[in-house]
Amino acid sequence: MSEENILVSKDTIDLIYKIAGTQKPETVSDETLRLALCVIEKKLSDAESLDIVPPQEHDDSYSEEQWQKDLAMAGFGNKRKILVVDDIGVVTYQLKILFQKIGFEVDTAKDIYSAAKLVRKNVYDFIVMDLFVSTEREGFLLLDETKKTIVQKGLKTKIVVITASSKGEHKVKCLNRGANMFLEKDTGWQDELVKFLSAN
Repeated sequence: MSEENILVSKDTIDLIYKIAGTQKPETVSDETLRLALCVIEKKLSDAESLDIVPPQEHDDSYSEEQWQKDLAMAGFGNKRKILVVDDIGVVTYQLKILFQKIGFEVDTAKDIYSAAKLVRKNVYDFIVMDLFVSTEREGFLLLDETKKTIVQKGLKTKIVVITASSKGEHKVKCLNRGANMFLEKDTGWQDELVKFLSAN
């Protein structure tokens, strides 16, 4: 940085690149910082044209949570988070790529123990879990534990149970235990899942 510029801390420089959504270069220069600031300026300019109004202090009709959600959907603020739980690696990988493409921050787990740990440590907008992880009994244990954590923390996390099972009793049990959606892995199930995520 040249002496004629205002000196800023390393943390501030890191924050500039983070807000700009660009990777910090190995060598920081006036030019790269200027480009990052131009990106931020463009984002602010675009934001002014959005029909998103920040919540008012005495307006209960528009919560801070909804404000953050609207910002995220518009490409600003923090990304919405989703947890994928499935013991079949190819399914986990495919869903992770799909959700990242539509703008989610994605965590994955292959067993109920690592999944339960993530649920206790993080706040998720959605949890997508296979019922048979790796058995039906373990799947219901995870569903019960997840719902319990959501209620205790007062969260609005939506739970989606996916399964290859077509048994009606499985759907009834999952919905009764707190799942928001039960989805069979048949033709087009990924499309139905994306529609649900987009609508909630």
